[in-house]
Parts: sequence; C-alpha cells; structure tokens
Amino acid sequence: MPQLIEYVSKSKTGFEKDMEDTYCVTDNYAAVIDGATNVSGQLIDGKTPGQHAAQLIKQTIESLQGPETIEDIITQINDSYALFYREYQLTEVIKTKPFLRPSATMALYSGYARKVWLIGDCQCYVNGQHYQHAKEVDAVASQARRLLVEAELAKDKSVADIVASDTSFEKIKPLIQAQYAFTNQPPSQPFSYEVINGEPLYMESFQTVEVLVGIISLALASDGYPHIFATLTETESHLEHVLQRDPLCIHDNVSVRGVTNGKISYDDRTYINIRIESGS
Repeated sequence: MPQLIEYVSKSKTGFEKDMEDTYCVTDNYAAVIDGATNVSGQLIDGKTPGQHAAQLIKQTIESLQGPETIEDIITQINDSYALFYREYQLTEVIKTKPFLRPSATMALYSGYARKVWLIGDCQCYVNGQHYQHAKEVDAVASQARRLLVEAELAKDKSVADIVASDTSFEKIKPLIQAQYAFTNQPPSQPFSYEVINGEPLYMESFQTVEVLVGIISLALASDGYPHIFATLTETESHLEHVLQRDPLCIHDNVSVRGVTNGKISYDDRTYINIRIESGS
C-alpha cells in the first residue's frame, strides 16, 4: 500500500485557483497528473480544460480496485472523458479545435503491477534513477521562445526588463496550438506525443519502469521541475538554483515560459514521495 511521505503542489502563479496539476495516493495507486496549460483562453464551467482533465483522471484513479492493467485504466479514463464531452456539448467542437480538448499527462504507480507508467512528460525517481519522457514538440516550441527572448536581449533589453514584462509565450501560442495535431499519433510520426484526452493511445508510446524488488520508496512529479531526485529537499533545492541562475529559462532549463510577469516559477509543479512495500 503506497504511503505519502512528503509532497509539494504549487501553481506557477502562486495562486491555488490557477493550479492545473494534482495528485492522489490510494490503497493501490499513486499518481501525479499534469493538466495541459490553457492555450485557448477559454474556460469550461469556470475551470480551464487542464483543470478538468486533471480532476477527471484523478477521480477515475481513485475509483480503481488495484489489479487493473494500464489498458483497463486508460479505457476507464476515456469512458469518463466521453461522458464529460457529452455533458458539455464538446464532442463536435474538439474535432475542429483540438487545443480545446481537456488534456493531461501522468506518472502512475501501480502497487499491484509494481510498475510506474509515464504517459507524456511527467517524471519519476525510482530504482536510484531519474526517468522522464520528453516531447520533441516541446523542444521545438521552447527553442522558438528562446530565439524571441535572445532577440530582445540582443536589442539591449535587460533580463530585469523581460522578467517584468515577457510577451514571448503569447507569441508562440500558435505553435503550441498547432502541436495538438500530433497528439496520440502513431509513434512513427516524428512529432507525435501522447496525452490523456479521451482518444485511443498507442501503448508502445508510454515509458514503463519496473519497480525492482527491495525498493521501498519512489517519487513522482510533473514537468514543473527541470530534474527530480529521491527527496523533496534535493528536488526543490535544484529547482531554486536553476531558476536563480536562469530566470528567463533560455539556458539551463529551456522552456516555453520563464519566471516572468510576476510568476514564482516557469510551470505548475507537483512532487510526491511515497513509501511502498518492498516485495519479496
């Protein structure tokens, strides 16, 4: 049975109402769920699409019994999505505007299977190693933003100027909206990436980490950390060091956002450290 040892869950703005990450720990599962950033500016019943996705997935995980396969879990989550799309009359809308789909990524530990599944770019630290499933499309968008910021610096804007007023994310929003065309495409598609949004998924796109016999704890996190470690203290300390050295997120931690416009970090972040039964 997973037991929560330590955790943190903070939004990039510092305000809980903006948070699009969540987590859960049940008798059989532990998960960190990262709702996709709202790039449409639209809300659904007062919440962002990413907030809806994170809560919908969390509720499904909390209803599981334990022995489900990852295929079973995705099927149950997608059934919940289908109900959601019908309730809010989104079934047709999302066909022409896929960036309106409530979407999320997830790191999920199953005590029954003794596996961690990484769906999208969430992270885990297990077996003494860090694992993350990075997305090529994010690298492209991050480099585009880096170019825009570097251009502003080349025109004699100071780092402080850009920290105070950064327009780069707004400028790359069309790129991020365009990348939704590649969600859950065949792995042979060079820009394909997997998100949980109600569509069928290619299971071979997931990263699966076997939890070795003797392992008694592990950590799961969203991509709001540049790197995670075995403890929360190490993980938070590394984040603070990286952000102090590169608040614009164009060098050490190239990202689609920086610590700008009054934000406290470049992304929402959630980290949970759990104790597990070591097995035989």
